[in-house]
Amino acid sequence: MQAVLRRGGDNSALALRTDPPDSELTRRALESAQDVYDPVLLHHCLRCWYVGDLFTQLEHRSYDAELFYIACLLHDIGLTDRYRPTGDDTPCFAIHGGDLAQRELRAWGADDEFARTVSEAIAGHLDVTVPPETGIEAHLLHAAARLDVVGTRLPEIPRHLIREIHIRHPRTEFVPTFSRARPDSGIAVLWRTGMRIPMTLNPIRTMT
Repeated sequence: MQAVLRRGGDNSALALRTDPPDSELTRRALESAQDVYDPVLLHHCLRCWYVGDLFTQLEHRSYDAELFYIACLLHDIGLTDRYRPTGDDTPCFAIHGGDLAQRELRAWGADDEFARTVSEAIAGHLDVTVPPETGIEAHLLHAAARLDVVGTRLPEIPRHLIREIHIRHPRTEFVPTFSRARPDSGIAVLWRTGMRIPMTLNPIRTMT
């Protein structure tokens, strides 16, 4: 409701990153994301990366840029057809995605702590709150995903930056695509129990 009623922020000190962190792991994660997502979800993941970095500037926090970028790229892989659970076991897509990301990162040569931290950030991004003490990257992913999906904390980000993010990564068809994602997932349950209202009313849709 706050996001609907309040206007965008005007913090002129904020700036969008120009390039993502470059490493073997980030390149592998981007290749994987491009391979498994449709364009709508890939754009969502990349919008989350931009927004999360803006939140670090607002909150004056240090974070692992490589780890956060990878967590953003992989945080919805549990919604994809490639990684849909089989059989009767249908865990929350966020927890399932965290496990998948951890497995992939270890296969790509990431150390155990790095892979575990990415996994925990992804697994918790649907939680009601994720305080910084939980892990700064988890906190940022949670905040960025909530802004992009339902507009939480949107007034803190200047409108011109929101528009620039959406020029780079358009929001076209995001809501209907998200609403159809994995009918057995937690997102589908949330949609049926009322999440469609804040998603539909998200004021970010009128700023792009």
